[in-house]
Amino acid sequence: MRRAAASLGLCLTGVLSSAAPSHAKEVINKTVRAEAPVRAPAPSSEPAPRAATPEPEPPPPAPPAAEPEPPPADLTEQARQLYLQGAEAFAAQRNAAAIRYFRQAEKLVPSAKLTYNIALAYDEMGDSGRALSEYRTFLVREPHSPHREQALARVVALEQALAAQGVQQLSVTSEPPGATLLVDGELQGVTPWAGELAPGVHRVRLERSGHQPREAEVALAAEHAADLHLSLPVAPVPAVEHDSTWTRVQPLTWGMLGVGVGALAGGIAFELSRKSSSDRAGSASTAEARARAEGAADSKQMASLLLLGAGGAFLIGGNVLLVLDVTRAHPGEPAARASSEPLLSLPCSPGFCGVAAQGTF
Repeated sequence: MRRAAASLGLCLTGVLSSAAPSHAKEVINKTVRAEAPVRAPAPSSEPAPRAATPEPEPPPPAPPAAEPEPPPADLTEQARQLYLQGAEAFAAQRNAAAIRYFRQAEKLVPSAKLTYNIALAYDEMGDSGRALSEYRTFLVREPHSPHREQALARVVALEQALAAQGVQQLSVTSEPPGATLLVDGELQGVTPWAGELAPGVHRVRLERSGHQPREAEVALAAEHAADLHLSLPVAPVPAVEHDSTWTRVQPLTWGMLGVGVGALAGGIAFELSRKSSSDRAGSASTAEARARAEGAADSKQMASLLLLGAGGAFLIGGNVLLVLDVTRAHPGEPAARASSEPLLSLPCSPGFCGVAAQGTF
């Protein structure tokens, strides 16, 4: 039994060994076929069935150029340093910092190249509205730039992106700038201004101190941005009504003039009474009556002199104050006009006192 089994095993071994070369050929052939390059099948004359695809979404804005515009040649040293910091931030994709540096440099030395770099940074950030505004500003300021075609392409793409969102951009400028902007009765900001609005007709109003307000209607298309520029005429200056010259006179002046006139009138009255007493003294029949009349005349003469002196002093003081009040500048009156009016003064020095007049007569 063991022998039979052994001989069976030898047969099987012989069969396997004889079949091994044939099997190896098949493996080698299969390996060679597998390593051979696979040729694409010939195109069929029948069109291949297309798979159903969902509705395509609006394509995202294409990435802008990676390199910013080189610095302008007329930059100051401080502006050049700000530009270099902005370019470094832009290369590191720190776009917010790049925009800040570029804007600071642009305030020092206005340049369309810096505006283009700001547009690139906004575009890379995905801020379609601000990028579109900066690109359009750049094209206006430098229409013959070598980047014109690229900027125009970005403007078209960004306008399409805004249109897909159901809005479009409106830019409003004014002469002079800094006017308050209202769109459809709502406050939006000050000019120059750029923002996104729904397509359609909008009512724009500009207001600025010292200028007449302006209103206009603008039709904002759905596919393209729009511009609006308005000039604000200077508002007419209302005529300033000045008070009468006599209204400038102060109460003290009127008081001194009144006292002076009253004192003079009293002095004249006492002088007339003194003269009457003197006449009675001359016609008195007795010495006693004559003495009383002369005493009364002397008293009235003293009172008259005192009143006349006081009245003259008050009148002089009142007239000085009157001149000062009349020549004093009125509140809100131009200094040139006030200086052209006559001025009267009473200068005094150790050796001289007199009256000085100054002004246009």
